[in-house]
Amino acid sequence: MKKLYPLTQEERLFAGRHHDNVIKFLSHYRLPEDEYYDVVIFGYLLAVQEYLGSPKLQKYSFKTIAWNQMHSALVDEYRYRNSQKRKAVTTTYQEETAIQELDRFLPQRAISLEERLHDQEILHHLLSYLTPKEREIVQLKANGYTYKEIAEHCQLSVRAVGNQFSRLRKRLLTIKIIPKGGHAAA
Repeated sequence: MKKLYPLTQEERLFAGRHHDNVIKFLSHYRLPEDEYYDVVIFGYLLAVQEYLGSPKLQKYSFKTIAWNQMHSALVDEYRYRNSQKRKAVTTTYQEETAIQELDRFLPQRAISLEERLHDQEILHHLLSYLTPKEREIVQLKANGYTYKEIAEHCQLSVRAVGNQFSRLRKRLLTIKIIPKGGHAAA
């Protein structure tokens, strides 16, 4: 919104004569006066200053200019109220009680976390058997790349990528998997 300056005597008189536009605007949009009057009045007063200060605008109805400015002020207010930083989710964190509440709310969470940690341990164990090039190929596949895309990226043929995965599967089948709570054995 443009900067509003103190009104001149002429502007104050004009604003007073046409003040009913503010009330009609609020009524038309069914906006509670106690909540939105302060929002739209600044648009209205800016319209008064612009209308009286610009002969070009005076060929239009003042009501048109005023409603346009009040609407603009209302949109700015809605944008301000709905900005991300105003809608941020906040919560308090107390270490023990928050975790206990989470466990109560999601009883399978602890089991799920344990399983994920176990799966990660297995993955790290299995990746230790791969060469850096094989790890790169596996990561590309895990990230959703097709054999063709992997082949282009690694400067291999599609058949070579397929053969690589076939050899990896055979090699991984010979590796003993880590039992839950235990350590790997090769």
